[in-house]
Amino acid sequence: MRISRRNLILIPILLFLIGSASSTQAQTKPFRIVGYVPNWIDVAGFTQNFDFSQVTHINYAFQNPNAAGNLVSPNTGLSALVEKAHAKNVKVLVSIGGGSAADGEVKNNFLNLISTSQKRADFIHKIVVYINLYKLDGLDVDEEGPAINSDYGAFIKQLADSLKPKGKLLTTAVGWGVEKIQNSTLPLFDFVMLMAYDYTGDWDQTHPGQHSPYSYAQKMIKDLIARGVKRENLCLGVPFYGYGFYKLPGSYSYKTILSRYPEAWQKDLVGDTIYYNGTNTIWKKTKLAMAETSGIMIWELSQDANGSKSLLKIINQTVDSLTTTVAQTPDLDAQFIVYPNPAKTQLIIDNLGSENPVKIEILAMNGCTVKSFVSKFSEGKTRIRLGSVPSGNYICRITTSKGIYAKRFVKD
Repeated sequence: MRISRRNLILIPILLFLIGSASSTQAQTKPFRIVGYVPNWIDVAGFTQNFDFSQVTHINYAFQNPNAAGNLVSPNTGLSALVEKAHAKNVKVLVSIGGGSAADGEVKNNFLNLISTSQKRADFIHKIVVYINLYKLDGLDVDEEGPAINSDYGAFIKQLADSLKPKGKLLTTAVGWGVEKIQNSTLPLFDFVMLMAYDYTGDWDQTHPGQHSPYSYAQKMIKDLIARGVKRENLCLGVPFYGYGFYKLPGSYSYKTILSRYPEAWQKDLVGDTIYYNGTNTIWKKTKLAMAETSGIMIWELSQDANGSKSLLKIINQTVDSLTTTVAQTPDLDAQFIVYPNPAKTQLIIDNLGSENPVKIEILAMNGCTVKSFVSKFSEGKTRIRLGSVPSGNYICRITTSKGIYAKRFVKD
């Protein structure tokens, strides 16, 4: 990293791939939503206002060692964060490293602490003491660039040998310097998060452009799978920030971008010139993560906007809207139809059987709810007025006592 929910779903799910109205792909592993919380923000204020049901894991970043191996970065608000997260069944890990730790004194301390087996053991003991002191669920290793050397693999091996018997998680976020990590080291992590961002940035004004393109996410997933990392151990990273070039150099949080450019949520580029990921790209990447990995990771949660344009909300709505339980009564889903399709002024839902009442939702393809209501069916049929719904592609989702069912339709 540059310095710049939902409870784990244990039921089988089907991913509706929008490119085909009928094609589906099963995902049977828990889908993780991992969010970083930096310790330089107002952690107490964040904890008070954040909806922890929207994530499965929190990574508290960053804690880095002094020369003696003690983790000495600020911990203000950490205990309250852990307490509230645990109350919502959200796991909390501490992260070491980060982009700023790849240089200077912090890097030198780390490299010295992992340089021999005994030094590694002493450092790991202090990490474990810290984890236990704050009742954390594990360690996230975010060492990058020059902080990854020939001793890194041995350090991770000793970490895994120490943490895993204690039931603690060991994860990593990889990006800058990932090629230095041996393939044999990668399986030691419980899951690997792909920092599919910072492809370029404000530090290089000679290469302006999108720092987190969709194609970069695809490439990172492909590259790590080719190196032997299993899909169920991968999480795709997405940015809640952007970079400015030309007249607007600098780093900007998504909420800052949105406050300056109210229509920015619909785009990936504003002004002259700020590149970032808007709601549609986050929606597409969430679908990609669901299809090809086991989770999504966010850097970082405090950079999000509130309300309906929240990127985290889009992620959650996408996970909800594009998944459905594998019903025990397949006849019901087979008989459920919507017509006319394309529809103009109304949509008819037919052949739902005797289920009453049901919740009906019309969802835009970015996961936003367009209409939502409870309806009773008359002879298995009901009508939805679409006069106020703009033209486009939508999902009709029906929630019944037997399951959740979805059909794609077009509004002319």
